Amino acid sequence: MTIATKRLTFAEYLAYNDGTDTRYELLDGELIDMGVGTGLHGAILKLLEKIFDAEIARLGLLWVSLAAVVSVRSPRSGRWDTSRIPDVIVLLQDQWQGMRNREAVVELNDPAPLLVVEVVSESTKTTDYRSKQSEYAVRDIPEYWVVGAT
Repeated sequence: MTIATKRLTFAEYLAYNDGTDTRYELLDGELIDMGVGTGLHGAILKLLEKIFDAEIARLGLLWVSLAAVVSVRSPRSGRWDTSRIPDVIVLLQDQWQGMRNREAVVELNDPAPLLVVEVVSESTKTTDYRSKQSEYAVRDIPEYWVVGAT
């Protein structure tokens, strides 16, 4: 659901505070309420993060997996900014550590994440399979997974 009538710049998006705990993505300058996922959605996120963490440790990679805490800017066509918060993201540890004292955002000039995962639900199906897939492809993200429960 879009909640703002005024389009925001990326800087305004980062500073936006409506006094609630609501999390937003930015789509062409408009705030999109991320809503609260189901318990199953949260369980899938937690499971994926645990599996990725275990495999990263087993292989001794300098990577980190993070559930829903890093935003990825997108160079969508048009003049307004877009930034998504993937359900799970895998980054190089150095890249994550570089965000320690700034917003947790993969900027347009930053290296692409290694993996982005979206957990699909009925309400996000079109966005996850179409919009986000093309946005992440433009960023040259090597792996994009859409995961759902059956």
